[in-house]
Amino acid sequence: MTTPRSLPEFQQIFPNEDACSAYLFSARFPDGFLCPYCGWTGEAFRFEERPDMLRCRSCRRDTRLTAGTIMQNSKVSLSTWFWGAFLVTSLTPGMSALQFQKMLGIKRYETAFSMLHKLRAAMVRPGRDSIGGEWPVEVDETFVGGATQGEGRGRHHKTLVAGIVEVRPRKRAPGPDPNLPSGQRPHHLGAASSLAGCDSGSFQTARKKYWSLLF
Repeated sequence: MTTPRSLPEFQQIFPNEDACSAYLFSARFPDGFLCPYCGWTGEAFRFEERPDMLRCRSCRRDTRLTAGTIMQNSKVSLSTWFWGAFLVTSLTPGMSALQFQKMLGIKRYETAFSMLHKLRAAMVRPGRDSIGGEWPVEVDETFVGGATQGEGRGRHHKTLVAGIVEVRPRKRAPGPDPNLPSGQRPHHLGAASSLAGCDSGSFQTARKKYWSLLF
């Protein structure tokens, strides 16, 4: 299954709960159902009222599709979780829990906050390589280019530029700073030690990598 790159594609791939359930089943059991209790393989019992429930035909024990995922024991529907995952991996500036709640129509703010926190945590690759080592690294990207006319909405003839800055605190120097009105020195200043540009191809695959980490 292809990773949705736009809102219309997402709506086509995941139009309802059944589509979300089918995708989650194929992601968890690519070679068919395998009972985690007795090791039996085959077609499990399915229930119309509980589409996320799988019952082994051998040991008769139940397994949920969401077990072991960020959606485990959640009362929120699968389609809402999938919508949330798409929003988090698609919007570059990010969003607040309040915006997340309004866009998905979630009644309680606490539920939206918990979902957003779990989705953000799931986007962190396990065993990831450290970029900055001892010092933190800030990464951001933007499109650079002038305005165009007569070509419709969207980005035209612009270059995607990425910036990577390693922030190192400076040691506090003795004496007052004449450049500051108060005559006091700040505790530390952020110093940019490196800046790099990245091509657009690396960012086109970012959403696909994030999406694969969520499930």
